[in-house]
Amino acid sequence: MITTSSKGPSLAAVVRGEEVQVSSAVVGVARAGSLSIKNGGAVALVAKDSAQFANGYSQYVLAGESVHLKNAGAGALIAGGEMTVSASGGVALVAGNGVTMERSGAGAVVTGKAEVQGSYVGVVVSGKTTLGEGAKVLFGTREAIVCGVVCALLLRLLGLGRGKKRQSSAESKASAAKSKDAGIGSRPVARLKR
Repeated sequence: MITTSSKGPSLAAVVRGEEVQVSSAVVGVARAGSLSIKNGGAVALVAKDSAQFANGYSQYVLAGESVHLKNAGAGALIAGGEMTVSASGGVALVAGNGVTMERSGAGAVVTGKAEVQGSYVGVVVSGKTTLGEGAKVLFGTREAIVCGVVCALLLRLLGLGRGKKRQSSAESKASAAKSKDAGIGSRPVARLKR
């Protein structure tokens, strides 16, 4: 077990171990089997099993099993299993099994099962969504799919959905040879009068 805690704040570039606990520190990248950060920050947290984060911020959090966030913020949170977010916020929350949010906020939640209470979410894409008291969701799963289809159709109608068809180098060489044989693009030929 690796523990970083001191009387004052500490700074570390990379922390690795099977079980890592970081307290009152700023870490560049923390990688461990089980990871816990309290009163600190990190650029990226990568945990094989579980990641617990309280009172801080991390840009990226990736865990194989579960993520627990309390009074914290994160850019992107990805968990293979369950995710619990309490009084926290994140831009994108992705979990394999389920996300439970309480008094939190998120830009997008993608999961198998979402439980949202007293939280604000922009887009929820899930198999089952349960909205509790005080929950606000801008787009649910159906609305997100409809919005995506409408945007794709509008882009296609405006001609922005696909670029122009590009010729491969073999096709461009063949068309250049044909135009040269036809006399197009070559030098003018002087004709003799009889």
